[in-house]
Amino acid sequence: WLLGAHGGAGVSTLTQYWDFADDAKHQWPCGTDRGVESPYVVVVCRETIQGLSSAHDLILEHRNRDLACELLGLVTVANAAGPLPKDVRQLRSIVTGAVQAHWSIGWHRFLASAARSSLPTWRALDGVPAQTKGAVIEVPEDVIAAGVGIVTAIQSALPTLWSGQ
Repeated sequence: WLLGAHGGAGVSTLTQYWDFADDAKHQWPCGTDRGVESPYVVVVCRETIQGLSSAHDLILEHRNRDLACELLGLVTVANAAGPLPKDVRQLRSIVTGAVQAHWSIGWHRFLASAARSSLPTWRALDGVPAQTKGAVIEVPEDVIAAGVGIVTAIQSALPTLWSGQ
């Protein structure tokens, strides 16, 4: 599950890119019926003070409420081209320190004018991007790298699924 920390975090774009992910619709999945619903969650936010603060709130909520779902990490999505302001970099460092894993998606100018339905999909089992009909845009390398990282984190977490933990 991709849990957007706020509107406009990039979840719908990432669910288009990654065939293994779905939008949690701003709610934690229950995580208790693992045979029906995946317990694995990644929080997604923009690299802004508000976005990172909202992500931090969700991370703390997960920890404090002792939720059954498993928080795998955080995906941060660039809000603009260029380097981050110092205060945003500092907050990102704090927030990413609160999770087990962090994946970063850079700024991709073409997304501002691309229809989501025209974006290609990366299928983890295929190992390479699969173009959707009529798509002329490839899956960005950082999106694939984050996808690989998330799939690897899920695979690493799977033994706990079977050990009854």
